[in-house]
Amino acid sequence: MEPPDHTNDTDLSAFAYPDGWFVIATADELKPGGVITKPFMGKDVVLYRTKSGLPRAVDPYCPHLGAHLGDGKVEDEDIVCPYHKFAFSPDGRCVRTGCGDKPPQAQLESRHVRDWNGLIAVWQGADGRVPEWELPEFDWAGYSAPIRSVRFLPGSVQNPTENGFDPNHQKPLHGWGNSVAQLQPCDGSHRLDVIARLTLKGLPIIIDVKLHGLGLMAVEVSLERAGLQAKFLVTPAQIAPLKWTYRETMRLRISWLARWPAFARKTIYALLAPAVYHLWYVPQLKQDIRIWERRSFIRYPRAIAVDAPLIAYRRWATQFYPACKTGVAHNGKQPSENREAVHRFADDGERAHAEHPVHFVLPSRTAAKVPVPD
Repeated sequence: MEPPDHTNDTDLSAFAYPDGWFVIATADELKPGGVITKPFMGKDVVLYRTKSGLPRAVDPYCPHLGAHLGDGKVEDEDIVCPYHKFAFSPDGRCVRTGCGDKPPQAQLESRHVRDWNGLIAVWQGADGRVPEWELPEFDWAGYSAPIRSVRFLPGSVQNPTENGFDPNHQKPLHGWGNSVAQLQPCDGSHRLDVIARLTLKGLPIIIDVKLHGLGLMAVEVSLERAGLQAKFLVTPAQIAPLKWTYRETMRLRISWLARWPAFARKTIYALLAPAVYHLWYVPQLKQDIRIWERRSFIRYPRAIAVDAPLIAYRRWATQFYPACKTGVAHNGKQPSENREAVHRFADDGERAHAEHPVHFVLPSRTAAKVPVPD
């Protein structure tokens, strides 16, 4: 499979969107009986929650005469079109009309949706493909209350997940110490994990990055000497060509606070978690965002030794773009030229890695179960 063309010169009309689970709202935005509209992969998605609390995600236009269902309302378990008051049940069937006539055999196009960790995730599947994996569950016992934010940015949805597999940027951009990173074995092709060990002002820090497709990056930052862990759920989503949302949820855990009374833990977390988020995390993130906003997502970068995690990530990420098939020319280049370029990227990096293996342990292509373009 070819890597997607997410360069700043890409043909926007043929922009490649990835498959997988993507977060497009928070659960708090979708109250029982509520209806909201969200941009997602070049079109609108209408989210609504039935009176019993069931979340639903549907395409925006009523099959009767095309009114936008984002202007509709929820009546008990049904969403009702604002135009002629056609009502549709949670399974998408038209169950009644506003004039009393027999409802037509009409069906709303719906998406698989999950109410997950205080967020609303929807499934994007080319050609109607059903979900191929489920979102992971997390044990939040002992963690602080979540802090959430969303940012709207230009460029590719791959920016944050690729960032997690580029530990070499930590020192020149963020001023952290040298890093050593290692891929971790994973079950399932939608998973890719890496652990990086760095230093900050002489203190050792472990960054454990776990990807679940391109829409969820779970990052655990551990400062073991202080017994402190910050866990982030980073949930990017492409909303339009070269436009994406960066959503994050941060929770904090301090191991020695487990011995303290509940009210004391709550008070300390209420003070400390916002401080860590605003005084440490946000300044770090802004440094990355300044790069993301102006970079072009080069499809075939010329790799060096320390780019080994990035090589693995780029190979793995292509599987989520079913539209980027071998045999389709991109930007005037023939498929043979594109294949040659992507193999040059991989071969250059692996050759350089062989000369400097201390930076990163890269499993073989077979062992890593990372797809390589034909």
